[in-house]
Amino acid sequence: MTRFKSAIRRVLAVGLCAAIGFGAIGIGQASTPKAFAATACETKVTYGVNLRASASASGNVIRLIRTGEYVHVISKVNSYWLKVKDQKGNTGYISANSKYTNYGGTSSSSGSSSNSSKADQVVAIAKSYMGRVTYDFGTRNPSKLIFDCSSFTEFVFAKVGVDLKWGTKYQKTAGSYVSKSNLNKGDLVFFDTVGSNNKVINHVGIYIGNGQFIHDTPSVNGLAINSLTSGYWSTHYVTARRVL
Repeated sequence: MTRFKSAIRRVLAVGLCAAIGFGAIGIGQASTPKAFAATACETKVTYGVNLRASASASGNVIRLIRTGEYVHVISKVNSYWLKVKDQKGNTGYISANSKYTNYGGTSSSSGSSSNSSKADQVVAIAKSYMGRVTYDFGTRNPSKLIFDCSSFTEFVFAKVGVDLKWGTKYQKTAGSYVSKSNLNKGDLVFFDTVGSNNKVINHVGIYIGNGQFIHDTPSVNGLAINSLTSGYWSTHYVTARRVL
């Protein structure tokens, strides 16, 4: 009887070890997809970009994908958006602007052509709202086309897939610095409109070429096109940023 009980114990022990062994195998296999997902992410994020739930600048933000992370590009939705999967397993959309990732190569000639085309789009979009936009400080109401200066620039650039934050305090550090003598269409231009020009930024517009810029201003309660080479705005100019 004792030998019989011992045999039963050995059988149970073998069964338990086998169960634990298979469980361990299962655990090991569960980690494999994560490792595969990491190696499958071939596109590097070169500038922090929001992963959104839809291909729209108004889409809900899933998370910020930080500089240096990698994503897998599932598809290019259009000229403005990429559908991607991140290393955490989230699927969503990020801007297709070459500023944010190394997707599609780094050819300077094709990038320059693409940026030039996008700049023309920005200018055309901004001009299309002439006579339609109302100015109101601290307001961001796209449905009624009521904006302040920076919510208008945010609104326009979002339409070409460039994700700007609302507020001159954020936009004045977006992208990269560009000198006044090297302005291109689509560059953000910044001003100090309080008293004399002490270089304290409180206003922003969009350079449209030929020494002119378009902006949402309280002086006309809407959009205006003014000169950067003469008059009030030329003396209150502070700096510019390139975000395309």
